[in-house]
Amino acid sequence: MNLPLTVIVCLVLVGSVCTDPKIVYKLKNIECVANPKRVENISCSIKAINWNKAVAQMDCDLIFPLRNTSIEFAVLKKNNNNQYHPFLINVTFNACDMLSSRKYLPYAPLVRKVMKIYTNVNHTCPVTNHLYARNLNIDENILPTFPLGFYAFSIKLTENFADRTSDSIGLIKIYCQAMEVVNIRQRKKFNNSAIIMPGI
Repeated sequence: MNLPLTVIVCLVLVGSVCTDPKIVYKLKNIECVANPKRVENISCSIKAINWNKAVAQMDCDLIFPLRNTSIEFAVLKKNNNNQYHPFLINVTFNACDMLSSRKYLPYAPLVRKVMKIYTNVNHTCPVTNHLYARNLNIDENILPTFPLGFYAFSIKLTENFADRTSDSIGLIKIYCQAMEVVNIRQRKKFNNSAIIMPGI
């Protein structure tokens, strides 16, 4: 078992015990940077749903098909100096191998599940034309429980070739906050009572 997988398994075990209070991962921002030679019409946005949840929408058009694409996935955590530093997970895998199940990858079922739910990448390579993600969010039931704080999920995509140097496709950074659940009913009750307080 490799180190990243060992870390994930340990976090899942810890998270299964530390379920009180419940932790959610609320999206705070998203950044999408693409290689204009390979990707066009790219857009990324975040929409707040409530105090505990926000979702991401992403769109782009591929100029060239993705045939042998690697993904470097890393998690970073913000420290007290407001800087992001590597946090536990940094893995690189071939997305086409993962989609086709050509190789056993311990995290492949999780990635395929997320892609099937939120994106139109639900088939093997090559991947062509318009790509999108709809209502993407970080499911606390899938991700291991992280300590409270601010995190960045970095997703770097690269197209690989047998006869020449690899070509960057783009970089996606998703920023989120691991936080305790906000009781929406209590917040509404507090706000309503504040409105009718005498003398205000």
